Amino acid sequence: MKELMSSIEAAIKKIKESKDIIQIVSHSDADGLASAAIIASTLMRINKEFQITVVKTINEKVIKSLKERKPNLIIFTDIGSGYLDLIKDLDCDVIIADHHEVEGESAENIIHINPEIFDIHLSGAGTTYLLAREILKNDDLAPLAIVGTVGDTIYSTNSKLFETPLIEVEMGLNLFGRYSRPLYKALELSKIPGVSGNPARAIQFLSEIGISLQKNGRWRTLADLNEEETRKLTDAIVKECLKHGDFSKEKIFGDILTLKNYPEELKDAKEFATLLNSCANMNEPGIGIAVCLGSEKALKIAKGLLKGYRKLISNYLRWIEDHPENIRREKYANYILAGNNINENLIGTIVSMLFKPSEKTLIGLANGEEGIKVSARSKDVNIRNVIVEAAKECGGRGGGHKSAAGAIIPFGKEKEFIEVCERILKKLYS
Repeated sequence: MKELMSSIEAAIKKIKESKDIIQIVSHSDADGLASAAIIASTLMRINKEFQITVVKTINEKVIKSLKERKPNLIIFTDIGSGYLDLIKDLDCDVIIADHHEVEGESAENIIHINPEIFDIHLSGAGTTYLLAREILKNDDLAPLAIVGTVGDTIYSTNSKLFETPLIEVEMGLNLFGRYSRPLYKALELSKIPGVSGNPARAIQFLSEIGISLQKNGRWRTLADLNEEETRKLTDAIVKECLKHGDFSKEKIFGDILTLKNYPEELKDAKEFATLLNSCANMNEPGIGIAVCLGSEKALKIAKGLLKGYRKLISNYLRWIEDHPENIRREKYANYILAGNNINENLIGTIVSMLFKPSEKTLIGLANGEEGIKVSARSKDVNIRNVIVEAAKECGGRGGGHKSAAGAIIPFGKEKEFIEVCERILKKLYS
């Protein structure tokens, strides 16, 4: 921890000494957008000028573009640790606030802030917040850090880092859409046996326990229920699960994170993170960052993007259901061969939604602008190591985490990539 704080102090010194426009480079997902907003808000408060670039990956093209801008200081957030061999070629001071696994050797011009090196597990936003908190000496950016953490999905939100009156944590019903979805819709899209997947049954379920669906002509949400109604709903859900022999406390209950001082649409950390993911995946990362910084106009636009995002997800899931031949089932992993049928920005979301920890490793491949986008999930093996090695053998590049990883490989390399993955996985399972 002492070494980590030493890196943070060195970064603070560089930031405070900077007299020119600071270049921020962040990752294009919920964690990355929250990270960018945290450092942007911090720099605004200490009167530093900056510009933000959001990227899906770091490659020679990105590095060339950064060099052409001739910045004196670049801050990478939620990205950078896996690209040290490229970043060290930048001829300026660099700060990396990231949590991905390290790839390559650092250099004298790089200040590397990565808690994972010290076996401290934080999201990219959590890492960036560590830096911001030391600069500002307050915790009012903690809500954005927890949104990024929820969006990343891998890391726990139970860190002492997030202990602040600005975030209310309580155990509650694990239904998505506390503020944004009609209650019957939240039940329909839940994992409650006998209720999920059936809107008519969800409506009937609520009627049977005496909970009104509407008030003053508006659909009621979970957040609209009073204490007695919440208790009745909870009891009914537990009974329904027990009736179907499918009771799991983790399935029904979970930590409910409420962000104080935020508009209703953003009070629930999960809903906020989903909104940011929709902005990133719909190629409007700037809207997501603006939402984090408090723009009401951006929030209206983001809500529209979220509707489009959900529609796309639904279309893609339906396409997979209608085209089972595009799922290649090998001995050690299953592969979704999406081609041009799923946008590269959304293949990771689709893989996350379809992946079941009890089943095989799941890997999705979709055509992108610069190659084939790969996204993988696994609980059995360190999938990052598999994807990084396989991508490298196929002339591409990968990175990520132990249970979730991604890569870009050249067009036409799908078959070779799958064969390499199977070979590597065979060694790991033998």
